[in-house]
Amino acid sequence: MKMLTPTSRLRTLMALVVAWLPTNGLRKAFYKALFGYSFGPGSGVGLGTVITCATFSIGAKTFVGRDNRFIGPFRAEIGDNVIIGRFNRFTAGAMAADPSKAHMGYALRLVVGDKALINDAHYFDVYGEISIGAGTWVAGVDSQFWTHGASVIDRDIHIGAGCYLGSAVRFAPGAAIGDNCILGIGSVVVSRLTESSSVLAGFPARKLRDIDATDDRQFVFEMQ
Repeated sequence: MKMLTPTSRLRTLMALVVAWLPTNGLRKAFYKALFGYSFGPGSGVGLGTVITCATFSIGAKTFVGRDNRFIGPFRAEIGDNVIIGRFNRFTAGAMAADPSKAHMGYALRLVVGDKALINDAHYFDVYGEISIGAGTWVAGVDSQFWTHGASVIDRDIHIGAGCYLGSAVRFAPGAAIGDNCILGIGSVVVSRLTESSSVLAGFPARKLRDIDATDDRQFVFEMQ
């Protein structure tokens, strides 16, 4: 089959058709043939998930649930044993890839580490780079991650490994948290909070305390 160009309107129409093919195997086969996407062994793409980003790869035993949207000229690199739930939106406007916008420095990249979890109905604005570390949970619902806005230059968002993010958190452009952190429900991160093993919360989010070295918390999920 002839591969469709990233700017083709036909590409979007075909992605909508592929998204509603009745089996995981058919969806993956047509996304690979038409768009050149890469799927690791044992991976899955749920019914109604529309993928029209520039490049898309998921690792082994990674599952993307139903009714997600990956739309825009960004690159998506998702590791092994990742679970992405339902109704998530990963987007960037087509204008970000226009050569006339090169001076804006849009990274246009989504990176999700191994064994991460992104639950349901979160929003990711992927003009810059959004990186989510291995084993991190974007838990609950309705969190937002923004990498562009008026006069924004420092735009990339970094979330460390082994973190837990509660529901309805917000990340401003250029925000970050370190490894092994807990971010409280409804928190708004507006700066780089790069110290690891911390409990963070508030508006704006700030460090409340260290996580004790004897803390034996574990975030566990299994593919069904």
